[in-house]
This record gives sequence, C-alpha cells and structure tokens, in this order.
Amino acid sequence: MAGLIVLIVLFALFLLFCFLIWPDNSRRERMLAFADHYIAHRGLHDNSGPAPENSMAAFKLAVEKGYGIEFDVHITRDEQLVIIHDHQIDRIMGGTGKVEDMSLNELRGYYLLHSKEKAPTLWQLLQYVQGRVPLIVELKAERDQKVDKLCEAVAFELDAYEGLTCVESFHPGVVRWFKKNRPQMLRGQLSEHFKEEGPMGFPMSACLFNFATRPDFIAYNMKFADYFAFRFLRNVCQATCVAWTVHNPEELREAEKNYDVFIFEGFEPGRPEREETTARRLREEAKMGDIVRKHMLVSGDVQGVGFRYRATYIAQALGVTGWVKNLYDERVEMEVQGTEAQIAEMIRRLGAQRYVEIRDIEEETIPVDPRSYEFKVRY
Repeated sequence: MAGLIVLIVLFALFLLFCFLIWPDNSRRERMLAFADHYIAHRGLHDNSGPAPENSMAAFKLAVEKGYGIEFDVHITRDEQLVIIHDHQIDRIMGGTGKVEDMSLNELRGYYLLHSKEKAPTLWQLLQYVQGRVPLIVELKAERDQKVDKLCEAVAFELDAYEGLTCVESFHPGVVRWFKKNRPQMLRGQLSEHFKEEGPMGFPMSACLFNFATRPDFIAYNMKFADYFAFRFLRNVCQATCVAWTVHNPEELREAEKNYDVFIFEGFEPGRPEREETTARRLREEAKMGDIVRKHMLVSGDVQGVGFRYRATYIAQALGVTGWVKNLYDERVEMEVQGTEAQIAEMIRRLGAQRYVEIRDIEEETIPVDPRSYEFKVRY
C-alpha cells in the first residue's frame, strides 16, 4: 500500500512538472522560419575594431552578409529604446551608471568601446533592416516597475514593422506581458543553468514559469545542453530550441544535435543548408491551398472612427493576417489573407461596428504570402 501511495505521489509530481514546464508548440512551423538564417549575436561584431557589439556598423555587416540579428534593448530614463547589452555602461562605454537611470542624450555622449559608433535606438535598426533579415529582440528588464513600460514601447515599434521578428527575455514577466498583450508575436524564454542564483536558480534553470508564459521557443545556453531540464524540454516537450552562443564550426555541429535555430559570434558560418528547411517550405506552401490574399480599398466613414484598431482586433480574433493603412483621400487600404469565409466574416464584423459605415470596397485577389503571420497597422 505504501509503495502504491509513493507511486501516485511521484506520478502527480511528474504531471505537475509537465504542467509548469510545457511550452506552446502550436506555432513551431512559424518559429522555424528563423532556421533559414544563422543569427549574428549582437550583430556581426568585432569589439576590437570599428564595428563593436550592438552597433549600427555591426548590424549593417550582418545584413550585407545575409545573417539574422540578435540584439538587446533597454529603456532609458526618458523612456527611449536603446540597443545595448549591459545594465551598466562601464564595460561598453567606459563611463559609469545604469542605462535605465540615464537619458538617451547622456548615452549618446559616449562611444562604443574603441570605435566611433554610438548606441543606436530600436527605431534606427528597424528603419535600416526593413525586413531583409530576421530579428531576435532580447528585452533587458532589471526593475519590475520598468517591465510594462519596456514591453509597451517595444511592442509599439514592432507593431508597425514589416519583417520577421520575435521577442525573448530572461525575465518571465516580459514573456508573460507579450502572451497577454501581443499574443500574435512570437515569444521566447531565455535560460541556462543558474548555479548561483539562490532559491530562484532551479525554477529559472528549469523554466518552471512556462505555465504562465507558454513561450513559443526556449533559448538555452548551449554549454548546458546536457542539463536535465533542457533535455526534458527538447526531448519530451518537443520545444523549439534556440542555441546561444555558438563560437566556431565545431560547436555549430554539436549544437545541431539539440537545437533548431543558432545564434553565433566570433566566426562566419555562411548559410544553413539543411533538408528540413526545404521540407518546411513545401509544407507551408501546401497549407496555403485554401488561403487567399486580397487587396482592398475601403470607402465610407472609415477614418477617425477607430477602423484600423478594430480591423486589427477582429483579424487577430479570426486568424486573418495582413495590414491596414489610412490613405490621404479618406479611404482605407488593406491587404487581408485568410480563407474566403474568414475574410467575409471580418468585413461583416467591421461593417457592424458603431460609427463605421462601409459604402464601397474595391477588391483584387493577389498572390498569397506564405510568411504572413500577423495583422498590423501601417503608417
């Protein structure tokens, strides 16, 4: 009898562990789009030269060579989004103080390491990249009271960005914010084996906050690929895993055994040449069979009545992707992608909104975009 009780308790603990650690795998195919590029850690940088980490020079080099970019975002005292890794500026800028306690103008008074580069803003990077390569945005949150402001500011800029992006953070509160407020955006939990973090070390190492955040991917330090929690996430939960940070071809070959997406630095790995990326593209194209994409020009009472906000909300609820934009002639332009039924229902719901009156729609069927995953407002 005692043995049976022990087995029941152990089984209950196992189920509890599964509940706490399990990620959201429903968007795995979408996340694997990042596998088409190796991702340059803080840009294609050299901290001893003119293109140091998280500089526009390093980002430009990465884009020129076709690499994706992973970078770090802080929010300053005056609520500007600056790209820098450390919480303190001592190492990277040679000054003193915390990034979040300084204004953007104060930070712009320093050069990055041995270069003539200055810390760029998130807006600068997005304006330069313009969707040419995928971006992994790490949000740096140190003080809890800054989490919401940081997340809101990053989400606002990514809302209007056309390109492949995802967000990640060590802070579960950041990942939770995106789950609640931007569920359409890909989100990931950063982790490693935290050996010296006191009582929070094990929950953070084992990603036990996944029950509240349900991340789309786990970005795990490849040094700890043998840690039991990562093995459980990879082999039992079938999580999409991002390796950080790969430093040479040998490490890359080793990481390919356990990870799907690879963040590198210190060498140039070229382009991925793996069969699964081609197979995934074919699967994506097959799924497009019942999907159509339509370009629409909507006339009527459609500006100044919350049309774009409502279109975004309805599209996300129905699973329609695309974009919406106000035109100078008081019409609204949209591209919508989904099934015929989804698009028809979206238009019906829009027309039923208070203050909105749709009097005419000029509609044209255009080619489907297999990488259209969200519905956004364009400006």
